[in-house]
Amino acid sequence: MEDINIEKLKKGFKGKPFNRLIRAHFKKQKTPSNLLNACVGTVEMLPPSARNLAEGFIDRWNQRAYDREFWKTDTSVIFSEIVSDARKFLLEADAPTDDETLFNMFQIVVLSYAYSASDQPNMRKFIDI
Repeated sequence: MEDINIEKLKKGFKGKPFNRLIRAHFKKQKTPSNLLNACVGTVEMLPPSARNLAEGFIDRWNQRAYDREFWKTDTSVIFSEIVSDARKFLLEADAPTDDETLFNMFQIVVLSYAYSASDQPNMRKFIDI
């Protein structure tokens, strides 16, 4: 398995609105329970010192969900913002900030949004998925 490289991932996300990434996860996982399990599984992939920080990090990013423009923003921009915030958040807690951990923090936010959309039709309409 290839190591995770934040810069390569960022380039791969370029040019696609963020809501399309959420839609892709929503369609792939098919049910709220699958999305919840994926989110919990990703949290378990974090280093032990970062696991207890996941819920607070999700809450931190839930504030952005009410901005309609957020969902239309290029995914590479949102990816950079979340990764940068995760790095700061983890450093403050003296937790690891390697690329795999940062990517998993991003995934936790994405999966959390997809999970919320899976059982909230109004959210799906708001974010246009």
